[in-house]
Amino acid sequence: MRVLVFGAAGFVGRNLVSSLAKSKHETLACDAVENPFGPQTKYLRVDVLDRARVFDTVKGCDSVVHLAASPLVASIQDPAQNMRVNIEGTLNILDAARKHDVKKLIYSSASSVIGMPKYNPVDEEHPCVPKTPYAVAKKACEDYLRVYRELYSLHYVIFRFFNLYGPWQFVGSGALIPNVYRTLSENRDFQIFGDGSSTRDFIYIDDVVSYCLSALTQQIEDVVVNLGTGQGTSILELVRLSAKLLGVEPRLAYKSSRPGEIGNFVADTTRLTKLFGTKPSTSLEDGLTKTFEWLHNRTDPSIPK
Repeated sequence: MRVLVFGAAGFVGRNLVSSLAKSKHETLACDAVENPFGPQTKYLRVDVLDRARVFDTVKGCDSVVHLAASPLVASIQDPAQNMRVNIEGTLNILDAARKHDVKKLIYSSASSVIGMPKYNPVDEEHPCVPKTPYAVAKKACEDYLRVYRELYSLHYVIFRFFNLYGPWQFVGSGALIPNVYRTLSENRDFQIFGDGSSTRDFIYIDDVVSYCLSALTQQIEDVVVNLGTGQGTSILELVRLSAKLLGVEPRLAYKSSRPGEIGNFVADTTRLTKLFGTKPSTSLEDGLTKTFEWLHNRTDPSIPK
């Protein structure tokens, strides 16, 4: 099939396009930045807010993977622009997909649509009370996909990403694991808010990509699926394991809990396992080892050697 990837230059996109290049599928990568890939990748510079450009790009594609988004931090700084990219941009893609008879759209939502969890593990039926403009937009797009299925027969798979990590997630992204790597490598104090016992569900990028590829080819559609491991790891456990792998002694600075800080947050993977027949296979230790090796080998001067 011909697969179009919006947001191809981002963390998930870089890994997905790399895997698609090894498959039998024809891939078209798109993003709003200059081509970050080599000449072997077919790439178009496309801003999702350019409606006409989006329509032209989607034409002739069988499936679309929509990863393009304005991130959570940007939503706090400028909610209106974040809304335009994440909602208006998504509607441009959905309208283009229904006009050009796209067979399936894979959408990257986020576990943060839940807000404050009432119970753990968190299943897909958990009430959603988003706490950030970013999460509000992601939840709105989930609802738009459901409505477009009901009105226009546009098929979709929505993945609610939990705490993703791996190669191509940069230190400057604000993501936890790259910053753990930099802080420990530079022998600086790592700040622990509260007692460090709050758990998160960390899933390695290769597992994420594997499920995205399966969703493109399997008869799975019109469903929201948690994409996590179902295993909780506390922030303190994460830091100590990272320090062990890096061969350093962690320096911890305990701070007061931040207002609104979410406590334990782990994915219920029952639906994921039932639909795809597998569980994420990469252990946290193996995933961190691969991630730290990638970060160590980066030539970016912001990454310590």
